[in-house]
Amino acid sequence: MPSGILIFVGWVVQLFLCFYAIRFISNTITRCILTCLPCLLLTYMVTCEVPPLLMTSMLAVTYCWLASIRLIHLTILSPNQCSTLRSFIFKFLWMFFPIVPCAPDYKEQWPIFYDLISGAVKLLVNHWMYRWLLTCPGSDSYARLIMFYIYALAFTFLSDFQSAILRTVTRDKYMLKSITNVPLISRSLREFWGRRYNQLIGTILRESVFQPALQHSSSPSVAALIVFLVSGLLHVHLAFITFGDFRDTMSTMTFFLLHGLACTIAAHTPFRLRAPVSWFLTLFFLVVTAPLQNGSFTKLGPDYYAVNKPPLIDNKWIPILSVPNFCPK
Repeated sequence: MPSGILIFVGWVVQLFLCFYAIRFISNTITRCILTCLPCLLLTYMVTCEVPPLLMTSMLAVTYCWLASIRLIHLTILSPNQCSTLRSFIFKFLWMFFPIVPCAPDYKEQWPIFYDLISGAVKLLVNHWMYRWLLTCPGSDSYARLIMFYIYALAFTFLSDFQSAILRTVTRDKYMLKSITNVPLISRSLREFWGRRYNQLIGTILRESVFQPALQHSSSPSVAALIVFLVSGLLHVHLAFITFGDFRDTMSTMTFFLLHGLACTIAAHTPFRLRAPVSWFLTLFFLVVTAPLQNGSFTKLGPDYYAVNKPPLIDNKWIPILSVPNFCPK
């Protein structure tokens, strides 16, 4: 606990140093060193502190990466973007509280009741899939990957409930940015990564990696590849703190590089496929490459899920759906 407090204080100190001092240094190399080294050190300290296998450990390391990306963006790449401390701090608070305005036209905004229904359905599905996975041995089969993705996508039920509460309190003026936006209906990989899957991290990568890279390179393809490279390195780190062996992480980097190349090729394709065909090809590519990213997680089996209970799983007032008495091969 004391070391955790020390690390948190270190991040706060680094944030203020970057805003008040480091971003005004004219020498880019010096500014880069003074920004990156403390971020690397603090992230390394967090990596050494967190236990393996836990989703909370991956979440802590993810926030370290996102904070580092923001600091590099606002201190090295775009030091003049935030002129006030308030706007500077809000860039970091948004990672924890991704509050966005509701659509001004009520016809474009789904009712609050939808958030509650969506959250309730996801809650039941998440708990049902968790109990099913808890009974099945580890496997990297496609059936087990589908179960894992259903469990992961339904994990966003908390975000739905929180968004409903926020919209009620603010009288439908603000909401939480949805973590996902029906990713399975994506008709291209660019739509999947850019507008539908993991919108929280996607927004930060777009603002703090893609847009600065585009300003310096003037090539959307190069900027997009840089985004996939950064995202791949982040997920390699997450896989390492989970499995403890870099040999199990190379497939993760391969996954993101393949998707980066596929998005680049698609952007330069001179023709457009019909919607049903593009949807099928997108889903097919996602299914074929999914084992590279999450195959190692599904191999862990019940040991992984036993230490990563979803929220509210022990509440007796939540209905318990019957778990099948078989495990897909």
